[in-house]
Amino acid sequence: MKTYIWTFPTRVFHWLLAFSFAVAFFLGGEEEFLNLHSALGIFIGILVVFRVIQGFTGPKYTRFRDFPVSPASIRLFITNMKQSKAMHPGHNPLASLVMFSIFIMAFLSAISGMLIFASGDTGIFGFRLLEVSDPEIFEEFHDVVVHLFLILVVVHLTGIMADALFHRENGTIWSIFSGYKRIAAVPATQNNFQRVFSIMWFVIPIIVFFYVLKFQETPVGEKENTEKVSDNDKDED
Repeated sequence: MKTYIWTFPTRVFHWLLAFSFAVAFFLGGEEEFLNLHSALGIFIGILVVFRVIQGFTGPKYTRFRDFPVSPASIRLFITNMKQSKAMHPGHNPLASLVMFSIFIMAFLSAISGMLIFASGDTGIFGFRLLEVSDPEIFEEFHDVVVHLFLILVVVHLTGIMADALFHRENGTIWSIFSGYKRIAAVPATQNNFQRVFSIMWFVIPIIVFFYVLKFQETPVGEKENTEKVSDNDKDED
């Protein structure tokens, strides 16, 4: 028996987050791709913010109330995995903890990256927003949370591989592609509000991504000089 567990927007979010983090991580040390790296970081942050909202308003199995993170749920998962899986067709207790942690690290990665640019020469959204004596503190914090994010991703992948190895019959590894698991459960559905929200969820981050990519092309100082030159030309005219 197949049951629809992961709706299309949830699956799109999963792959967008995975792809964006992978590209941003590998481009992090490349100076020529710094603009793309920063735009991807903000893209990730907005994606996660919308995912948090979906955690309260979304369909079944994506809501946080369906994330079994109580000590009793975790204990049952460790001592009786088969029963626990039957009770939690969405995220199991350990997967829920990992996902919560991934959301937190992803958001902190985005925020710390924004602080780096907001206090640097390029600014953010075309403006320098912060003046700090030691901006390296933001870089150090960003480096820590990004690597914690990476560790959580590895843990997540390890859990998926273990589930595929020991519980292949559930079809968990393929559910993030198809949305279906081979289990008996109440299927996930979407109402009209959730469908409209899903459109906003992806359109807004994409718009901001290209906006930031455009305004990160030139350092703030050069923007200011360009604006002054334009003003002087107008005055001469």
